Amino acid sequence: MNGRSYADGEIFLYGGKPYALASGIAHEGSPRVEASEEKRLVVRAPLKDRRKFLIYWYTSETEKIVRALAPKWSKKLGVRPRSITVKFTRTRWGSCSSSGRIFFNCRMSMLSPDVAQYIVVHELCHLKQMNHSPRFWDEVRSALPDAMPLRRSLREQERAAAL
Repeated sequence: MNGRSYADGEIFLYGGKPYALASGIAHEGSPRVEASEEKRLVVRAPLKDRRKFLIYWYTSETEKIVRALAPKWSKKLGVRPRSITVKFTRTRWGSCSSSGRIFFNCRMSMLSPDVAQYIVVHELCHLKQMNHSPRFWDEVRSALPDAMPLRRSLREQERAAAL
């Protein structure tokens, strides 16, 4: 397990910023999780179900990010993924298969927007280079000149981006 209790006050990242979990009253048809202006993630679910609803919510938020970024960067890079899927994984931020299927980790929405963009560009560049060779990194840096500092930021942020 990850050491999380999902109790009120526990800190979770959203968009690279810390948010405190808070209980909310569950109403029929209301959102299960919502981010407030007061930097709270209001969870409308019993404690035992919070992790499940947070994963669902982060998945939905990451899908929004990917829908905004992937078409723009696909066009810039001259690539076309066969499919894009968001799912929960413990370790990888993304992956790209040789058939052109790209997967993104739902925890991506926990990261800062610039780091999330780096992950999208990184995976799309795998459609040109299916490895981490110098040519691959040239593709990434050509698209995002600040890719290496963003990669370091990802390593720093991922410690706090557990679900």
